[in-house]
Amino acid sequence: MRKLSLEKIKISFAEESDAESLAKLVAEKGFDYPTEVDFVRDRLAELMKQGDRILIAIYNAEIIGMAILHRTYFLHRFPDGRISSLVVAEDYRSFGIGSLLIKEAEKAFRQWNCGRIEVTSGAKREAAHKFYLREGFTEQPKRFVKTLPY
Repeated sequence: MRKLSLEKIKISFAEESDAESLAKLVAEKGFDYPTEVDFVRDRLAELMKQGDRILIAIYNAEIIGMAILHRTYFLHRFPDGRISSLVVAEDYRSFGIGSLLIKEAEKAFRQWNCGRIEVTSGAKREAAHKFYLREGFTEQPKRFVKTLPY
């Protein structure tokens, strides 16, 4: 089995120049998401314009993980931090990179004065669910979604 030293992982915020590497990670998620570099670059710019950020994990000058961070404001409580997507490249899973990204996300959310963190995960992604439970998240299973036609 291959070894990986977590000390060699650098966590930082993505920049527009990272769009190509981020598109590859989105493609690895295994869903039918658009992964064209221009599309991802446009979404990245829009996220950053709104004040959202993408944390990236870098190893040997390669982006091997990401977490998309959002903040949602409420009238009745402190904002929520939300991780809408957390991806680690398949060859680098189970080395602790996801945990590093969660820890850095927690730091960012504290700086944003968030009172809690929410993460969403597809119903069939059981390994991801176990990971989030190990990271201290609790399951709150009610959510309603309506897709808007274009």
